[in-house]
Amino acid sequence: MLVAAAQDGNFQIYPLAFGIVDGENDESWEWFFTKLASCVSDEYPLVIVSDRHASIINACEKVFPWATRGICYYHLQENIVKKYKGKHLLYLVKGAAYAHTLYDFDRYMDEIRSANPDLADYLEEADVTLWSRVHCQGDRYNLKTSNIAESINSALKRARGFPIQFLLEFIREKLGRWYWKRRGDALSLTTQHSRGVEHLLAVREENAYTLRVQQIDGWKFFVKGGNRDCNVDLELQKCDCGVYQVEKIPCSHAIAAGTAAGVHISTLVWPVYSKDTLFAGYSENIYPCVGQLVESRTCFPPEVKRGPGRQKKSRWQSWLELSRMRGRKPRKQHRVYRCSVCKETGHKRPQCKN
Repeated sequence: MLVAAAQDGNFQIYPLAFGIVDGENDESWEWFFTKLASCVSDEYPLVIVSDRHASIINACEKVFPWATRGICYYHLQENIVKKYKGKHLLYLVKGAAYAHTLYDFDRYMDEIRSANPDLADYLEEADVTLWSRVHCQGDRYNLKTSNIAESINSALKRARGFPIQFLLEFIREKLGRWYWKRRGDALSLTTQHSRGVEHLLAVREENAYTLRVQQIDGWKFFVKGGNRDCNVDLELQKCDCGVYQVEKIPCSHAIAAGTAAGVHISTLVWPVYSKDTLFAGYSENIYPCVGQLVESRTCFPPEVKRGPGRQKKSRWQSWLELSRMRGRKPRKQHRVYRCSVCKETGHKRPQCKN
């Protein structure tokens, strides 16, 4: 099953399309993207974040040649851990991927090159525009991974073994419950924006009280304090820290500048986070398919050779995911050796004391 999902104005998963195919190949992904293009507007720049599957790349170039591509940082991290040693390298790569400014990105890349030049070359060959937030040519917001699609797969895990008809009905029922609940939550809002955005604004507004503001002209300000001093342009909605441009939500510097200028903070937030936009996303109903005549026919099982062992409903998790689920820090997997004499791990037969 192929899934396309987005994120709504309350940082919640917003399913876009589901497709049931025989396998992940070029034909399947091209068909899926062709159907997806009929329900995705091309008025705004489109950013597609996925893993580095070759079929996804080929289909995206054919159907959405104008879209901006991005790769999942989590999958990039898995490849790095398998190829390069050093736990501290993961934190440097994460800092470079999550950096909001070119200065911070270059600083992390210089540290990576000093620690491991091969890793720096690998990251540059992977195309920084695909995994670096500051180099992304589209609006990626706060999405760094493709985990939202994986979360939908987990929510549908119980029905993965159902026949296609029952699987689709299971999806419809679950989406119907999501739409009904989130539509009610949007209607009950007493603020102009979603709860997630209002909470984020409250935290940043508290930090803005400690900043000092110097007005340059009607819309430009110089804000001092915090981790760095920044120039803020409220008209262009830009700040030197880079957070405002990426998230489309005012940072602490922009909030401090807006407060000094007498501008209401809610007017600085992009309309995609508004209450009206959130409600519009869930305003339509998902109706069940009832009263339709289904032709009676004999349905034979598919001609698929069943493999040995118990069939899994979910995908195999990588060792990096398993280590994080257990609360351990990610580290490179090593082969566990077992002594052929005493059958204990940690040593071989020449070192055995038994």
